[in-house]
Amino acid sequence: MKEWLNHQTDSWDLEGALKQYKMVKTSEAVFQGFPAPTFEGEPSIHSSTGTKKTPEPVADDPPTS
Repeated sequence: MKEWLNHQTDSWDLEGALKQYKMVKTSEAVFQGFPAPTFEGEPSIHSSTGTKKTPEPVADDPPTS
């Protein structure tokens, strides 16, 4: 949250976090004897390497209209 408030979100690895989440949820299900989740129909996270981030507005910038 602190990084988001300070506009330092370039270092977030959303794809890695999603892969880790899927691995943990799959492992938990198998460990508990439940069928593994499929994660079908989930929203996709686009790679940050191919997208250009829009610059954050500076406090001195006038509003655009």
